[in-house]
Amino acid sequence: MPKKAMNNEPLPLVQQRIIKGKTLKEKFVKKRSALITMILLALPGLGFASDKTAAPLKLGVLDWQQLVAKSPQAEMAGKRLEKEFKGRKDTFMAKQKDYEAKQEKLQRDKDIMSEIERTKAERELTKLQQELRNLQEENQSDYSIRHREEMDKFLNIVKSIVDEYSKKEQYDVILPQDTTLFAADRVDITQNILDKLKADKKSQ
Repeated sequence: MPKKAMNNEPLPLVQQRIIKGKTLKEKFVKKRSALITMILLALPGLGFASDKTAAPLKLGVLDWQQLVAKSPQAEMAGKRLEKEFKGRKDTFMAKQKDYEAKQEKLQRDKDIMSEIERTKAERELTKLQQELRNLQEENQSDYSIRHREEMDKFLNIVKSIVDEYSKKEQYDVILPQDTTLFAADRVDITQNILDKLKADKKSQ
């Protein structure tokens, strides 16, 4: 694959985007497909039998975004990732600061530099820029892997609690709120699940 042309413009603060911009909460919300794994089908015949005496289907709706925003498990996962990648962030920021200082010096002194000095400085900047790009890609890849691991853990915790709650309360189906066009407040079980997540000290 052909490499992109190099230039000596400062790189964006990519590590901030990795660590701060794409927080655990934001990425959880985007992972809609994973919500399907939370749909609990504790369905005794789905309640669609022709028997007129059959009990109506009991449905519940769960606001996933609220769980991500307010649950202590999601908050702790975010803190774990932030702590784990802090060293990498600091390394990246120091290297980028060095790059910017050298670029500023080149721009300031290029008219009084000899051709050899200017060429050497430009090559050094190009090399440092490539190092920053490589570091960005490595950090982003590793962060994505760890984020998926943390999200899978959180999904399993939520699924276990929702499963237990739905069986106890005799729900037939629990649906994520963002897949429904309308749901009355009475079928929203989000606060109930959030309370159980907060009470579940083992998973925090």
